Amino acid sequence: MARILPLFPVRHAVLVLGFLAAAGCTDTVFQTRQPFNPPSDTKAGLLGFFTVSTKQTTCGNCHTEKQADWVQTKHASAYDNLVNSGGAQSFCYSCHTVSANGNLATAPAGWDVKQDSVYRDVQCESCHGPGYTHVQAPALTNIPLAHEAVLLNPGIPGDTASKKESCGACHSGVHDPFAEEWATSAHARPLGPPTSAGSISTCGSCHEGHAILRAWNIVTNYAERDSASSSAYFGVTCPVCHDPHGTAKGADGKPLAGQLRFPIDVADVNINLCMKCHQRRSVPDTTTTRGPHSPQGPMLLGTAGYVPAGFNPAALTPTSHGSSANPRLCAGCHVNGFTVTDKLTGAFTFQSVGHLFRPDPCLDGTGKPISDNSCPHTTTARYWGACTASGCHASATQAVAAFAADSATLDQLTKTIWDDKNGNDVVDPAPTDGGLLADKTNVPDTNYKVGGLITPAEGAVFNVRMLRTVGGADKSYGVHNPFLAQALLRADIAELLIAYPGLPHPPGFSIKSLLNDPIGANQTPLRAPLMTLTTTSSR
Repeated sequence: MARILPLFPVRHAVLVLGFLAAAGCTDTVFQTRQPFNPPSDTKAGLLGFFTVSTKQTTCGNCHTEKQADWVQTKHASAYDNLVNSGGAQSFCYSCHTVSANGNLATAPAGWDVKQDSVYRDVQCESCHGPGYTHVQAPALTNIPLAHEAVLLNPGIPGDTASKKESCGACHSGVHDPFAEEWATSAHARPLGPPTSAGSISTCGSCHEGHAILRAWNIVTNYAERDSASSSAYFGVTCPVCHDPHGTAKGADGKPLAGQLRFPIDVADVNINLCMKCHQRRSVPDTTTTRGPHSPQGPMLLGTAGYVPAGFNPAALTPTSHGSSANPRLCAGCHVNGFTVTDKLTGAFTFQSVGHLFRPDPCLDGTGKPISDNSCPHTTTARYWGACTASGCHASATQAVAAFAADSATLDQLTKTIWDDKNGNDVVDPAPTDGGLLADKTNVPDTNYKVGGLITPAEGAVFNVRMLRTVGGADKSYGVHNPFLAQALLRADIAELLIAYPGLPHPPGFSIKSLLNDPIGANQTPLRAPLMTLTTTSSR
């Protein structure tokens, strides 16, 4: 009697006939098995696993490279991790299985309809939606596409999809508020329609989700790319930083944590995920009159700023923020989670996941981080755990004291060079503005020009625009690299005094002391209030 044996899954269905050379059996027929099983949830058409024991997804029968990458991610063990956590509750399973969460399946769907093992883990269809129509007759017109948009704030232009159709369906709520925190961060605010001041073509590679992915040569197609109108724009959404398929590998060949697209522990502005954008115009550019812009990465690594004559930044002791003491570099301070508990009972209330991207976020009355960054820099108004957990600062009190000292010194140094009193970002003659550069009799060349050499005055203007505590492009009050920030400004002062002999020496400084003690460890502090220069200055 003939027997029909299924073949193992193949990439394309091909009829194969053969005979089994075994004693007493010469009429066994081999027949290919379709690369998909009938869906357990027939209404939604979610397929799930093809083979549960090996975690072989149905989609992975054809998309083999994605299967190989996906199986190494935490999504591939989501179900077991939940069950083994000891805290699994009924409402948890929808996010640890294939269900309607994250895709366009009609709810309820998948696991929520039928608790079949084929729906365990966060599989392809968790993001892409039902694949049954596509596998029956694969075509470009019926590919289920995942969504990249996250809607939590209707006021954000470009949010055209519900969070139910994206990462936000599961990565949200008081225990995992990735989407909620992100939605109130600057990353969620996309560059708007093209204007003369900034357009998708010139600025989009760091300010608009679609353009960022294109700039990084990431060709994954999302639903919004086909359906969104030309006036719809996205911020730095989840898939910009995180690869849903988990394809990126680190230097050790292992998948990057958090399914990041690029590493965060590499001190290279062209490789580090954060620095790929946070590195624009960190040094004077003679091809444009525009000042510094997004110089945070180079500042952290010690390569930012106009370097005055005779000054060697490499001779400075590296700041701990950009050294091996902080292996996660930008993320070491800017992406840190913490647990919020009720002040009276100690019961859990909220788990911050650090996706406000603030190193010292302001807190509300319950201790929860908020997007408003206008609160004072005190131990009670802000969370300082990013400073203390690293071991760099023993307590929040010490961190606040260091911040206050560094920012006060930076404020004094920048204002000694140029105090933009009227806030118009133009070096006006004293007494409208203050500082050395306001002495127009002796310093006539403060206007940043295209072409030619950067004068000491123009270089000093660049550094002030980058480092001043109010409106500075670095935006860290000098914290990214206090040694370099202070040293650059002190070297600027020394260079200005030499280059423009008519300038008066600032109180408490001499050229020798500025050059011999560039970070001011042994300097006499500047006297307050800061001097206001006039056009009839003298030594």
